[in-house]
Amino acid sequence: MEYTGDAGGDTGGDTDEFPRPRRAARRVGTVLLALGLAVVLVGCAVIVNLARGVDRDEPSQAAVTSAAAQPSPTESPSPSPSPPPPPPPTEEATEEEAPPPPPKTTKPGCQPTYKGKQLAKSQVRKYLDTASKTKYWGTRAPAAEQAIRVPIRLLYAIADQESGWQSNIYACDKGVGVMQVMPDTETWMNQRFGTTYNIDVPADNVHLGAQYLAWLFSYYGAQLKAYKSDGTYNLADPKLLNGVIAAYNWGTAGVDPAQGKAGIPNGQYVDNVKALMQTCCANY
Repeated sequence: MEYTGDAGGDTGGDTDEFPRPRRAARRVGTVLLALGLAVVLVGCAVIVNLARGVDRDEPSQAAVTSAAAQPSPTESPSPSPSPPPPPPPTEEATEEEAPPPPPKTTKPGCQPTYKGKQLAKSQVRKYLDTASKTKYWGTRAPAAEQAIRVPIRLLYAIADQESGWQSNIYACDKGVGVMQVMPDTETWMNQRFGTTYNIDVPADNVHLGAQYLAWLFSYYGAQLKAYKSDGTYNLADPKLLNGVIAAYNWGTAGVDPAQGKAGIPNGQYVDNVKALMQTCCANY
């Protein structure tokens, strides 16, 4: 039988009988070739990483350290606890240290000296009046201390007993001026209250004496529990007043007003001051 179809010298492309199988075969080959290349590339990458000693399944140590240092995106970092604030400073001490005692003896025959000009007693009175209105305990002290005001009659009497209101007298025992304040007492009181009073300045001298009396009222008032109904100290309490006057002259060592007269080693001095509180200074 004679064949008239295109047996192989096809010049016009595929016939309608054969194009689909040929195209499918080519596509399968292409896919297989791509997969083979991908396998080869992945294998090469694994080999390179293994050669470098890096495990693709685990992060590097540097990455772990960096990640641990960062806070979680869903959790806020916990703040480090801060130390508690220090307690506020206070002028109240649990065991109050007493000022140094004044010397009890002087050289025989020693006479006081005078330096500078004697102030008029009217001026001294103004200093004493100002001191009696001054609050020497600060706002951080307990209310009982803040309420202390040294009685004006007590200031007048001690100034008269100690110096006769003389502003320029220097005693043999180193007491200075109107209130006869000792240098050691000046240092102690200024440190205790954070003040800068100078015993050689008459106004400061009076303040130092009054400040010391205010401290003594607190010191013995707490020991004797000499409180009034409103919680402040009863400055007129006889035992408290005796202790304050005695310690101003003697120092606190050996002065125990809770024992009555037995606790007052300088009773005559106390009696003199209390008498002057009634009679002193009307003509000054």
